[in-house]
Amino acid sequence: MMGAPNFLCLALLWVWPAIAAALFASLPPRRALAVAFVVGWLFLPMLSLPMPFVKYDKHAATSIGAILGVILFDPKRLTAFKPGLIDLPMIVWCLVPFSATMSNSGSAGMSAYTGLSATATEVIKWGVPYFLGRVYYGDPIGLRGLAVWTLIAGVLYIPFCLVEIAISPQLHFMAYGFYQHEFTQVIRMGGYRPMVFLQHGIAVGNMMAAATLVGFWLWWTGSLKTLFNMPAWVSVMAVLGTTLAVKSTGALLLAFVGIGALLATRMFKNHLVLLALCVGPFLYIGARSVGGWDGENLVGLVASAFGEERSLSLKCRFDNENILLAKAMQKPAFGWGPNGNNLVLLEDGVTISSIPDGQWVIAIGATGIVGLIALFTALSGPTVAAMRRVKAAEWATPLAAGVAAFAVLLPIHAIDMTQNAMANPLFLLGLGGLAGYAGAPAAAAAVGRPAHRQGYPALLRRQGVA
Repeated sequence: MMGAPNFLCLALLWVWPAIAAALFASLPPRRALAVAFVVGWLFLPMLSLPMPFVKYDKHAATSIGAILGVILFDPKRLTAFKPGLIDLPMIVWCLVPFSATMSNSGSAGMSAYTGLSATATEVIKWGVPYFLGRVYYGDPIGLRGLAVWTLIAGVLYIPFCLVEIAISPQLHFMAYGFYQHEFTQVIRMGGYRPMVFLQHGIAVGNMMAAATLVGFWLWWTGSLKTLFNMPAWVSVMAVLGTTLAVKSTGALLLAFVGIGALLATRMFKNHLVLLALCVGPFLYIGARSVGGWDGENLVGLVASAFGEERSLSLKCRFDNENILLAKAMQKPAFGWGPNGNNLVLLEDGVTISSIPDGQWVIAIGATGIVGLIALFTALSGPTVAAMRRVKAAEWATPLAAGVAAFAVLLPIHAIDMTQNAMANPLFLLGLGGLAGYAGAPAAAAAVGRPAHRQGYPALLRRQGVA
């Protein structure tokens, strides 16, 4: 870390849960929840504070603030929740750190306390946003509203991205006193890749790409006519332009793949392209693990298409995955546990010789095959279930726009997780909402019927999401 956290950084991180909870006193619950996560995730500092039992950082502050607001101002929503089979993969993913710890109980530093602490951290990071999305956005209106807020998040970040493209990533340092990541990684294609207040430039690219994807579909389907008193296409084009400017090639490519999948689903009236996106991460993981694929041919392809810089980055990822995967396979069922034993160290026992970039290789190393399958099933399962709820021909109806947008965004996020480990709580809210929608007995009743020109906006306003 270059620099030191200042008073504003520490105070804001500690006080945020109270600020987020207060939003529920003045806004409709759905809107308060969206605002709490959007503002908290986009602008809180990237810092982890020492605390017993749980890791307190940006993820924890946003999740704790949101759940506190629900408990204080909308507790009936919590008691109405009924878990279903569709929630099982996320439950397993949140709880598997304890099993992984207990399976390594003979190792130093592994105890029931360690397992419970790791489990609590995962529940806060993954489980709380998923659960809140499940109970608040588990219907077409809720998912459409959350999609609008995802677009708003992208719009809010436009000026900050443009500033950092011009002067280099300095805003986090200027506001909070330190750089959140190694500065050498912000130089890209002869310019700067912004980080703003997120953990890395890749996270910014993913956020802007997601805003582009969902914004395009909201506009294309007529689900969103205006935003900030301007035609919706203006915001979509502005976000797209910024996404191009932030120089995150992978995120941009996945955004275009997602848009193509939405259009193809509507045009060909089937879900084959979307199904391929859902299967993609599993094929990659299988090829890299049991299939023995070393990725060298893909490195060569990237070099010819995007240049030597991008290919060297990909080769580095593949080389590190090979090292980490070899160690993970020594304990395949539940992995090495949450204390970092999944990493490969040099002979001094201290220096790390492997860099775990992809969430998949982290998951299999720390929680084994059980955790790996649970994670990627949780990320893709709701999309597969949603295919049964909404006919492909109905994806372009205004009321189905949010369902369709998240049904594509989430497998895209899963694909990105094969290369990066940057969970976004806004995406997890959508994941929970899509799971709630797909798992509800009569969830699809109104999706296929076009909304009335006057009744549809009024319905959105009553739901507190427009």
